[in-house]
Amino acid sequence: MTRALLLLLFTFGACKHTPPEVATSLQTLAVPFDAAELRAGLPAGTTVLYRISAPDGTVMYTLWEVVQAGEGGLVIHQTLVDENRVALGPAVVSAKSWEMLQAESLPGILIETLEPTKQPMALGTLRVSGYVLVNPDNAAAIDIFTFSKRHPGPAIKLEYQLNGELMITVEAIEWTVGPP
Repeated sequence: MTRALLLLLFTFGACKHTPPEVATSLQTLAVPFDAAELRAGLPAGTTVLYRISAPDGTVMYTLWEVVQAGEGGLVIHQTLVDENRVALGPAVVSAKSWEMLQAESLPGILIETLEPTKQPMALGTLRVSGYVLVNPDNAAAIDIFTFSKRHPGPAIKLEYQLNGELMITVEAIEWTVGPP
């Protein structure tokens, strides 16, 4: 059951929010990367392996692969895998323009911008910045997105909380940039 919940939360970006009094207005925010940075940082062949973990110790992995990239956008395969990268099911395929990928990087209403700091991450000690977002449909859930300028693309870490309780953590544990 926990494995299914983790997969649903990560695949569909479920939880997002905090108490209603915190999220009172939509704020304008600068997205972590513009379309040109994404295009330069995510050539075909780029792979990101994420570890998805729950507080009860359940761990899953998903492999995010850029299979095609060009001026207009990219095609991504996202596959649930085991710790040895063996696929546990078919890949979810999505095609996105660079602008669409940029716009989707921070879904929700911004409630806090986290100042850039150096933090130990699975990918090493990185200078990161973050965003705390609330889901406009569920003020009890919040998402914390962490990005690194060294890794243009999806967040290197996501924390999903519901009613102040950590539900899942998704963290990039391997990031390989494809050939330019």
